[in-house]
Amino acid sequence: MLAIVLLGIFVLIALRAPIFVALGAPALAYLYAKGIPFGLAPQRITGTVNDSILAAVPMFLLAGRLMNFCGATERIFNLAQALVGHIRGGLGYVAVLASMIFSAMSGSAAADAVGVGTVTVKAMRERGYDPAFAAGVTLSASTLAPIIPPSIIMIIYGATANVSIGKLFVGGLLPGLMIVCFLMATVGFLSHKRGYPKGESFSFARLWRALWDASLVILTPLFIIGSIFSGICTPTEAGVIAVIYVMLLGFFYGTLTVRDLSREIIGAGTAVGALLLIVSVSGLDGWMFSREQLPVLLSGQVTSLTTDPTLIVILILLVVLVLGMFMDATPIILMVVPAITPLLNATGIDPIHVGVLFCIMCVIGLITPPVGVALYGVSMVSRLPIERVFWASLPFFLALMVSIGVLVAFPQIITFLPSLMFGN
Repeated sequence: MLAIVLLGIFVLIALRAPIFVALGAPALAYLYAKGIPFGLAPQRITGTVNDSILAAVPMFLLAGRLMNFCGATERIFNLAQALVGHIRGGLGYVAVLASMIFSAMSGSAAADAVGVGTVTVKAMRERGYDPAFAAGVTLSASTLAPIIPPSIIMIIYGATANVSIGKLFVGGLLPGLMIVCFLMATVGFLSHKRGYPKGESFSFARLWRALWDASLVILTPLFIIGSIFSGICTPTEAGVIAVIYVMLLGFFYGTLTVRDLSREIIGAGTAVGALLLIVSVSGLDGWMFSREQLPVLLSGQVTSLTTDPTLIVILILLVVLVLGMFMDATPIILMVVPAITPLLNATGIDPIHVGVLFCIMCVIGLITPPVGVALYGVSMVSRLPIERVFWASLPFFLALMVSIGVLVAFPQIITFLPSLMFGN
């Protein structure tokens, strides 16, 4: 019966049915086939979203949307250009650095890809860069958004796996910076090979002007990350602070009106409603998987192949990579995490290490066809075919995979800061 249900989920997803239908319809069919009262469904559905940590999701989502009214993208781009624009292929470095800064405010790869991509791709076109290269580097850099805190998918992962959100956020810092280095190294190699131009000469005066212009904007991630890491605020409370600060910033710059604020609140509420609908329905699937002993079966199958923790982590990541080519990050987390959590506990694998790697691999799925949300976003803003954007991003995709290999081999890169700040 379980195999039929899982097949039904994947078939519905392949047929492009709404995710909540793909997850919910087979679960209801399971209840009917087993003679279980349908009254169980609303209990499990409402119980899944009855978690205070999920309140952080709408806050960070709204803060990210309101950043568009502060001229955040342009200010961050100008700052990044003043820092690294003078190097050969400088605008490629600018795209990576701007994405890193923007990531610490949006928490969404799709928002990063469209927001930063709108500015960087246009600027690189005008300066003689290959448009496909511009799109490729922008697409790959958008993967930083859910890795560098705050991260919406880390919140969902933490709530699903019952893992500390704060530890996941801290654990994503060093990997995020390492991935920035790998992406910049790739930009440097391709820029020298193809002879891309240098930008304006470095100027401390220009850097100071750009830093001053962006100072209030870049304080946003400092408020968010600092309040969480210092223990002053929970992630949910930090999200509220971010919304209030960005809202006041918009009013200060005179770029946000009450009408705009009302529209963005409604838009964020609509997006969160759709997201939490999927999360709530997944609770019924989680109960069904537990009743059918899926975690036990999965643990038995994996441990029959290997008991080596590193190989187990690699197998899990390969599954996530394949699923990420067809599904968004949220349903992958909601489907896979309840099944693998008992396996991780049984084998003694660090849940923070796996959690950060899991989220990174989910994000890589966002830049791969056929269902890459960020891929479609960059294709739209660059006005290039999806296939051309993906092939241009392939060197960066390989850099991302190498970085994941390093993180698997050296888990201390992820676990060092959480252990230092929160203890074991």
